[in-house]
Amino acid sequence: MKKLVILLAICTMLVGCSSNQNPTSDTDVEETTVNEITETEETSTSEEEKIFERGTVSDNVYTNTSIGINIEVPEGYVALSDEQLNSLVMNSAESKGIDNFQEAIESQAVTYDFGMIDPTGNGSVLVGIENLVIEGADGLVNNEEEYLTFATANLSANPNTEYSFSDIYDFPMTNDTWKAIDAIDDVNGINSTIIVKCHGDYVISIIYNYTNTSDPSIVLSYIY
Repeated sequence: MKKLVILLAICTMLVGCSSNQNPTSDTDVEETTVNEITETEETSTSEEEKIFERGTVSDNVYTNTSIGINIEVPEGYVALSDEQLNSLVMNSAESKGIDNFQEAIESQAVTYDFGMIDPTGNGSVLVGIENLVIEGADGLVNNEEEYLTFATANLSANPNTEYSFSDIYDFPMTNDTWKAIDAIDDVNGINSTIIVKCHGDYVISIIYNYTNTSDPSIVLSYIY
């Protein structure tokens, strides 16, 4: 979960199946049937593993159908370049010569697909994909509520902040409902809305950071 704390800090700085053909007994037939069912289930599970693709930005709208996100870039905001996104990850996949997006996600704890900032310092948004296996959190996080509970505990442990949190609530997307929480930092005046969706060993996060003078509902309305 420490990657979420780092991500928030970055935002702040930015403002085959075989069978027995000749069974000899009822037992053999039963074992073969069980094996076939098990192998079929394993194949089905494998086929359902989440495959992530890069999102695209067209006419100031970021779209990633593989994770079900659309984000419009509001007037005054600027989308981050790939170079800027890659610079947010130490020992990034790019530095290892990995340019395939899925391989990048499998090789590092967090991968950023999109980001935008308000150059005046009033806000920033980052879309990240966190690999829980590399992060060491697989088994600890099984759903969005557990992720946000761990995340808030880690944020609260940061001695340089003093967060208060909203209840976890539903955040509707075009084809799904995600979970979200608001984190208010009374010390630094940089607040956050954390929106997440779990996919097996991965968590998709959209983090919007904003100042006390911002109305968060405006930018959040551009995320759908």
